[in-house]
Amino acid sequence: MGFSGKNAKKTDSSPRTTVVAAGTTLNGDVKLTDNFHLDGVMEGNLSSEGDVTIGSSGRYTGDVSAKRVLVSGILDGKVDAERLEIVASGQVSGEIKVRELVIESGGQFVGASQVKKHDTPQLKSVAESSVPVAGTDSKSSEWGNKTA
Repeated sequence: MGFSGKNAKKTDSSPRTTVVAAGTTLNGDVKLTDNFHLDGVMEGNLSSEGDVTIGSSGRYTGDVSAKRVLVSGILDGKVDAERLEIVASGQVSGEIKVRELVIESGGQFVGASQVKKHDTPQLKSVAESSVPVAGTDSKSSEWGNKTA
């Protein structure tokens, strides 16, 4: 037997947020389609199709994969996201792979970073192109043929 009310069949399209409150310790892997907010302590792997927030009292150890990650507390591990933002009280240590990295004054990052490529068409350099570039000829353009 279930409970039903006026809103039982109504679907809410706004993203929901899973919250791990301060004073709570969570060990294990978590996979979500919505947002995640950590004010407690968590160790494991976290995968979210939404945003992940590590609150100022939050302590996370493990790998995070999400759309955006905001760190006000401490995160130790790997981050794979579109955007990582470390605010003034935030500390991140480990490996990150992001398109955008924002570190506010006072925020700390120690580790290795890799920038994800944007989904834009790749342009060939003059040296790689077989099509002559207007205004250049083999006598006046050595730029594409130099080696470092």
